[in-house]
Amino acid sequence: MLIFLQDPGSGQGFLEQVQKALSPDLFTSWEFWAIASAVLLVGEVVTASFLLGAFLPGTVLAALLAACGWSMEVQLVGFIVGTLVGLAFLRPMLLRRLAAQAEFSNVGALIGLQGRVIEAIVPGEVGRVKIQNEEWRARADQVIEVGQSVKVHAVAGNTLEVVSA
Repeated sequence: MLIFLQDPGSGQGFLEQVQKALSPDLFTSWEFWAIASAVLLVGEVVTASFLLGAFLPGTVLAALLAACGWSMEVQLVGFIVGTLVGLAFLRPMLLRRLAAQAEFSNVGALIGLQGRVIEAIVPGEVGRVKIQNEEWRARADQVIEVGQSVKVHAVAGNTLEVVSA
């Protein structure tokens, strides 16, 4: 072993010290699960995907089981059950709440807005409409003449699907 990887006082090399430090007792302590929870929480705050946060119920449950003195097997079962609950219930609930509060941006924000036709729209062909001082390509299932008011029904690429307003 290399001399700089050895602790002169212990007579053990670096790898032996790491192996000793990473004993199974470390992974069955409530402190390990608490640190894992903190790391997952920080990761969730940074990514905001609600994926890492779905593991939090598992780590918290495992920490509680470890604090009560349960074995490593029971802690792992608690971690698995808590994680499955987080993935099956907590994450979808948070994603639904986030989607309900979301505001459309870019072209999605145009849906529902009204505009004026500046180039006639004929079924099967593309016309042009002006919405909020911007000109857009537009299609419709009916003939819409210049000057008529339209409402954006959908967006397909860079073309708006409109209906008469």
